[in-house]
Amino acid sequence: MSTEELLDIEPPVLSFPFELHKQAYCSIRLYNKTQKFVAFKVKTTSPTKYSVKPNFGIVSPRSTLDITVTMPSQKEAPPSMQCEDKFLIQSAVASSGATTDVRRLFERGHLIQNCKLEVVYIFPPQVPSSVPDGLTRARKLLDVKPLVLQFPFELNKELSCSFQLSNVTENSVAFKVKTTALEKYYVIPNMGIVLPRSTCDITVKMKAQNKVPPDVKCNDKFLIQSIVANTAATPKDITTDMFNKAEECKLTVGYVFRPHPPSTKSVTSKEGSSWNTSTMEKRNSNDSEVVPGHDRNGSNGGDVILGWIIIGLLGMIIWYIMKMAMPLIGSLIFFTTMLVIKMVNKMVSDSVEDWVVKALCYVFFHLLFGRRKDNVHGSQ
Repeated sequence: MSTEELLDIEPPVLSFPFELHKQAYCSIRLYNKTQKFVAFKVKTTSPTKYSVKPNFGIVSPRSTLDITVTMPSQKEAPPSMQCEDKFLIQSAVASSGATTDVRRLFERGHLIQNCKLEVVYIFPPQVPSSVPDGLTRARKLLDVKPLVLQFPFELNKELSCSFQLSNVTENSVAFKVKTTALEKYYVIPNMGIVLPRSTCDITVKMKAQNKVPPDVKCNDKFLIQSIVANTAATPKDITTDMFNKAEECKLTVGYVFRPHPPSTKSVTSKEGSSWNTSTMEKRNSNDSEVVPGHDRNGSNGGDVILGWIIIGLLGMIIWYIMKMAMPLIGSLIFFTTMLVIKMVNKMVSDSVEDWVVKALCYVFFHLLFGRRKDNVHGSQ
């Protein structure tokens, strides 16, 4: 089978709107990118916590299939507002007639593809009404998006979020931003003018928090006030009294508690023992990886000592071999030298030959026996 990606899976991260004592839902969409029938199977590290329908089946060529994941009501929030649950979607090419035998495809060692999904909890506040009583959409000056400011909550870290003001009129519109928690947030800019048919981005920064709010909910609110301004008006001309009869839009604040960055790429592998129901249910809750691995707790000090012992033994063996081979090497050198002299005998006279032979013999015996005598005298 080709290693091409079989299914396009959305979203890469499962976001559940978390509320205590309330059931939550999330959906996964599978899109078959091929001209073949593709079988799928859904696994999770917490099978008793989630209900997946359907958890296996077949996706027809060039078609989509929606999966619903249900999380029952929770009595308490997870520690540190982090969710360690994972999902695994396995896919493999199936025959057009395979229906009831889909799960057996993943038990026969077929070549399959795995896609891992992380889980995050989103704590939504109550969605406010963007148009207060007495105002109609015909008088709306600014379009505000989004209506809920979601901060990626982390303890002891300054956070930021942004929203956009769009002037939907042909007039210049002055605005002012207020909040119910002045000591907690600061807004840049908190007042200004939006030109006709243009936009303005507002950045909201939240100071570092040292604790999570009760019931993991945020009750903070923001109020956007807007009025029609003069064409020649500048931000310096804006005063607080100008907004006594202003159009208002309320925003609320929500916290998003995200885990470590997920890995959403599909990988192709044989059906292995890493992802099976028994290992996932017995998985250590402190493990940050989806697939349990082998712990390597070897001693670094022991490895270093063993390495030095091996190096020492190899050195002794090499030294002994060289010691035993030295006489043989010397004899080969002497024999080769004599052979070369005899070969060039015809090119030199007898006197030159005798002189060369004597000189070579002197050098050879000096190197072979002279150093040994010097070593003997030195050791005494």
